[in-house]
Amino acid sequence: MDKFDQQIISLLTDNARQSNAEIARKIGLSRTAISSRIQKLEEKGIICGYRVEVQQPSIGVGAYFHINFSHGSCEELVPLISAISPVRECHSAIGDIDMIIYAQAESMEQMEEVRCRLESLPRLTSITTKAVYKKLISR
Repeated sequence: MDKFDQQIISLLTDNARQSNAEIARKIGLSRTAISSRIQKLEEKGIICGYRVEVQQPSIGVGAYFHINFSHGSCEELVPLISAISPVRECHSAIGDIDMIIYAQAESMEQMEEVRCRLESLPRLTSITTKAVYKKLISR
């Protein structure tokens, strides 16, 4: 990956909807070269996809759950966790936490339901809830 690929990725990260012509103008390459480079980055799996980020309404609550398990693989629990609809993200972690889960709920009562469902996971040894006060950076 050269400096042009890195610039393309940076520009697409900032705004994935910009045209190849716009990227070409900013970098100084032809539109065809940009298109070819983007296609190669996609084929290599460096660019994994494009997505729409929807601004969540300001009402509601978000929380991170730090979870530890006694033994076994965290991946075995993913189907159980993904069945909890307010869960937005689930990450396997290294260190003193086995898994970090992010959930968004309409109310603290609904978030408590999420916590209760997470507490029922097999092999759970500890769970800590970190409520989100305010989002400061989102990329």
